[in-house]
Amino acid sequence: MKKSHVILVFTFLLLIPYLCSLTIIGIGYDALVLHSADLFRTAIGATVGALIMFAIKATIQRPVDLLAVEINDGFLKQLLRFFSIRRRYFLQIANVILDFILCFAATFVVREFLTLDQIVGKSVGIVMLIMLLSTCLGAYVEYDNLSIDPKQH
Repeated sequence: MKKSHVILVFTFLLLIPYLCSLTIIGIGYDALVLHSADLFRTAIGATVGALIMFAIKATIQRPVDLLAVEINDGFLKQLLRFFSIRRRYFLQIANVILDFILCFAATFVVREFLTLDQIVGKSVGIVMLIMLLSTCLGAYVEYDNLSIDPKQH
């Protein structure tokens, strides 16, 4: 598989949905928590968000493994390994800590760039639409390699 093809699939099937998931966690936290600017409450929300992100990564394990087999580029392979949860225990913990930091940051970014009306309003629906379209495009581009039976057409 060409490197450009892998980058396209990686972007639409993994990266954009991952960023959308972080945004949804930030929106959900800021919409549901009274006094959301409190650091302790934000840390609790980020902990829950990191656990949710770990669970999301479990659902995309097969596509990640299939893409990792297809690529020889070291940098791109490491990016794909970021989404893998089939790693040593130490790296899994480091991955959860990184997700915690990103979820923590997502709550601040959402709070900074969106008003409360936007947070409580249509923002989740817009992000979900972006995630759905991105996932559909990524799966369409890579359907043959990601299907259980690659000979199926």
